[in-house]
Amino acid sequence: MNTSWSISRRLPTCTACQRDFVEGERHHSALSVREEALVREDLCRSCWDARREEGGPEPIFWWRTRHSAGRKRGLQLDLDALEALFRSLEGRAERGVRELRYVLCLLLMRKRRLKVLAVERGEEGESFVVRRPRREERMRVFVFDFTPERMGELRAELSAILEGLEDPEEAEEPAAGDPPPAEEADAARPSAP
Repeated sequence: MNTSWSISRRLPTCTACQRDFVEGERHHSALSVREEALVREDLCRSCWDARREEGGPEPIFWWRTRHSAGRKRGLQLDLDALEALFRSLEGRAERGVRELRYVLCLLLMRKRRLKVLAVERGEEGESFVVRRPRREERMRVFVFDFTPERMGELRAELSAILEGLEDPEEAEEPAAGDPPPAEEADAARPSAP
């Protein structure tokens, strides 16, 4: 079974109201799972606030970013953000999410942000049991054997997802009532057993 999603890159307009972002404008980017698909949305502050007030669906991961027409393309490896995304996908059952999480795991292992404790085999397939250095939590990551074509697709999806992800040091203060963004989510999220 091959799951291929079409995740859009950051567009110069708000996903909800279609208004063009002005140069340097801050907005929110969010990832949600809808009908087995991972969806990225970029929302202006007004649409983000309106969705939150209406009690819209809670994204699985979100961050603040700034519109920049001349920004260089390509995957920027912000390891803290990758780690936050990896943790936010814990426990998701969708195949595509598990595939993406496995790729994130491999990146984080290479950068020594994760360590494999064990390899287990079960009804759902083979998985790594991993933990972050100097932490006791244990997380399960399902293992996949990708074709070169699928690996290229996943690389492109990851690049599209993370395009515009800011360094947490540059992020602005959250508005009153905002949940913590990706870089602050550790304190709000309980550890996995």
